[in-house]
Amino acid sequence: MKIIKQNNELSSSPSAFSFRSVLSWRFFIRFALFSLFWGLLTRWQQNSLGLGIVFITMASVLSLYLAPQQQKRHQWLKKPFSILSFLYYFYVQSLRGGWSIAKLALSPKLKLSPGFIKYHTDLANDSQVFTFMQVLSLLPGTVSARQNAQELTIHVLDMNTFNQAEIDDCQIRIKQLLGTSVQPLIDGEK
Repeated sequence: MKIIKQNNELSSSPSAFSFRSVLSWRFFIRFALFSLFWGLLTRWQQNSLGLGIVFITMASVLSLYLAPQQQKRHQWLKKPFSILSFLYYFYVQSLRGGWSIAKLALSPKLKLSPGFIKYHTDLANDSQVFTFMQVLSLLPGTVSARQNAQELTIHVLDMNTFNQAEIDDCQIRIKQLLGTSVQPLIDGEK
């Protein structure tokens, strides 16, 4: 009796992989996306369709099997305004950073004063710190160079025009987007 109960618990757990999950809408979404990627890779050639269906099906099933099943949605998925606001910020900072570097590259005289600063962050977990470091690279004249716990070393292209308020604003936006309940991307316990 105990073995049957354990098997029932295993099959009803959200992380159990079953044949029913292959026929779910998640499978069809994955199949459609992988089909789109396959079509783009093969330039929509008809003669690659037979082999493509085999690999697309295998990739879809494997992605269902390997993807962790979540019992509840991430908090940031419930805040579409925060996502749109961050995407706008991301876009503007990308343009500003690109424009700044283009001006520096095309100017005949470079009057730069490069250096490193130490920045202590109070972000809650590795996921937030990782995202913060990546977005920092978009800010004009900054690149995150190293992380040591909660302290970041940031390379600044010109110390004379450096503005720490931009880095503080970026950190606040990451906190608003990801919140404090996000699971870390990097798991050191494995």
